[in-house]
Amino acid sequence: MEKEVLIKAAHGGRINVAAGQILEIENVEGTQICDFWAFNADNVREFLSPAHCRSKLTRTTLMVGDQLVSVLRRPMFEIIADTCGQNDFLAAPCDPMRYYLDFGLRQHRSCRVNLAEIMAPEGIPYEYLPDPINFFQNSPTDAVGTVKLGRSPAKPGDKIILRAFVDLIAVGSSCPQDQIESNGFNVTDIILRVRSE
Repeated sequence: MEKEVLIKAAHGGRINVAAGQILEIENVEGTQICDFWAFNADNVREFLSPAHCRSKLTRTTLMVGDQLVSVLRRPMFEIIADTCGQNDFLAAPCDPMRYYLDFGLRQHRSCRVNLAEIMAPEGIPYEYLPDPINFFQNSPTDAVGTVKLGRSPAKPGDKIILRAFVDLIAVGSSCPQDQIESNGFNVTDIILRVRSE
């Protein structure tokens, strides 16, 4: 049986994924970044960790076949397909201070607040919320290590497809960043879809 959650532009959503199930993250209209988190359904203190993924993979790019690991270095997902091929796991999520300090905006949705709202029932303090993996985000590094920020190359219908190793709570945020070209200055929807193989 298939189930899905439509994440409206600039908002967040969550879906449960059982061990062995497939999670599809779909870019509905293209050029939309999805900040992504996952938590062990039985212990939300164990979460998907970009830092530990970098340590395991010893690179700053993601490829089909990669395992995405938790803060305890346990596999949470395997990437089984990626039709876009451009992702980031260096950047922190956008947050209220980013919009205020960099753009002078006091009221603007953000990925960190989206995560806080979605995970509020789990009681995780705001300061302890983890960093995301940013699917469809175009932020490559140059020869001296400088991180560049560019427009997402995702096309309508592009997908990241993951297989879960454990029972998880998956959370996505349709990144609200509309002050730079990362989302093409046009924030749109994301779909989270779970199915059995």
